[in-house]
Amino acid sequence: MGTVSETVEPTTAAPRVRWRRVGLFYLLALGWVCLVAAGLYLTGARNLAGGQGLSVVTVVLAVLYMPAPLVAALVMERLDHRPPQVLGVLRRFGSTALKLLAVVVPVVAALLLGMVGLTWLTGNRLDLNGAGRVLFTSEDLVANALLLVPSMDADQVAKLSAATPSLWPLLGLTLLGALVAGFTINGVFAFGEEYGWRGWLADELRPLGAFWTNVLTGILWGLWHAPLILMGFNYGSYTLLGPFFMIAWCIPLSFLFWRARQVTGSLLAPAVLHGTLNGFAGVFLIVLVDANPLIAAPAGLIGAATVAVVAALFWLLTRGIVRGAGAGRAR
Repeated sequence: MGTVSETVEPTTAAPRVRWRRVGLFYLLALGWVCLVAAGLYLTGARNLAGGQGLSVVTVVLAVLYMPAPLVAALVMERLDHRPPQVLGVLRRFGSTALKLLAVVVPVVAALLLGMVGLTWLTGNRLDLNGAGRVLFTSEDLVANALLLVPSMDADQVAKLSAATPSLWPLLGLTLLGALVAGFTINGVFAFGEEYGWRGWLADELRPLGAFWTNVLTGILWGLWHAPLILMGFNYGSYTLLGPFFMIAWCIPLSFLFWRARQVTGSLLAPAVLHGTLNGFAGVFLIVLVDANPLIAAPAGLIGAATVAVVAALFWLLTRGIVRGAGAGRAR
């Protein structure tokens, strides 16, 4: 075990988890991002709440933060004297493209519409504090966007008003743009995470069984985000509570991404899903008002609940596919 391979299940399960190897992998991945966060702090990006320093952090996340699990996995493969599997995974993109589309499009659509629908139910209808309220008209969406960029002049506001549709066309455009990003640039950077989390680490933890493998992977993955969360990213001023809510989000996501790998036989599936999810997350800044980041979509409890439901349905609907692919054959 400990290598990333591309079929559905391992030929023989490892007799036990190599906990020292797991600890070293996580030390490398977490240590890397702690250094990145320290670099941000020392260069002045010390408060990332409310969007401050967002452009800098976006670049850092893509270029420096997200590849950390990939680098850690490559180091572990080297220590095991095994050739890196990363190029083999990437070369299979053409042969798995249709499978990826068949999985990614409905799953991402379900996530986006599910988060909006659950927000409407809890926020608009039940008036749950912190859930946020969904905006439907183009006028309301423009007004909310102007709160994020208040420095626009009259001509810019007019252009924004002319270009902003109502909610449903906006969600359609968002879904299309997120899919394009997920299959291209976002997916490339997300692969850096997935090669480590759903690849090397998941394979190492497989002797624990699917349930505990994904629970533990989700916990470690969520905590891995803590250095930036403690600086205000993702959850704003909720810096101490934020990591726990990130864990609550990452655990069901781990189940979803794991299953996507099983169904398609490729680590590219969780990478594309991950990249597409990142691609549509920003739309909630526009379509929601009165939202608390710990509660609201995409990364609050409403987002986590939506992911959990979608993941559960995906597992149920794909049981026949995974079983037919031969659970027990070499992964």
